[in-house]
Amino acid sequence: MNHIDYENWLLYATDSLDEKTRSKYENHLYSCDHCLELYLEAVEEAESQMPVLSDPSGFTDAIMKEIGGVKEEPPPQIKSKKNMRRQTLVHYTVAAAMTLVLMSTGIFSQLTSTLNAFENSAAKQDHSVISSWLNKTDSITEKIEDNIREGNEHE
Repeated sequence: MNHIDYENWLLYATDSLDEKTRSKYENHLYSCDHCLELYLEAVEEAESQMPVLSDPSGFTDAIMKEIGGVKEEPPPQIKSKKNMRRQTLVHYTVAAAMTLVLMSTGIFSQLTSTLNAFENSAAKQDHSVISSWLNKTDSITEKIEDNIREGNEHE
């Protein structure tokens, strides 16, 4: 296996390589423990070469000020409970009115009669299929018994 030298891992750690080479090195790290150790050493050295923050809290404050300068959008308006109750009441009223209209036109009774007719036809159809199947099995067993009797009579 070809190992990648320490200097190249240092370039990788400081993000000084092109994207194609970086991808090649990343894939190599998955399969090579020796290069992984070299990479970790390079990361530690690259970390030590970075400038030290003289005032970490001041740095944080400066970042927070910049973030605070971004204009925030106001939160969406929340509907008042009074409007929500009114809307709910309107929905229930419309539903009740539609139910009364449908009941007065006889839609529900027509639906129930259609449903009953459908159930009755399905029950009759199931009964006829079962009856025909039982009749066929009866006739088959009778034929078998007749053949057995004829065989006993000839012997």
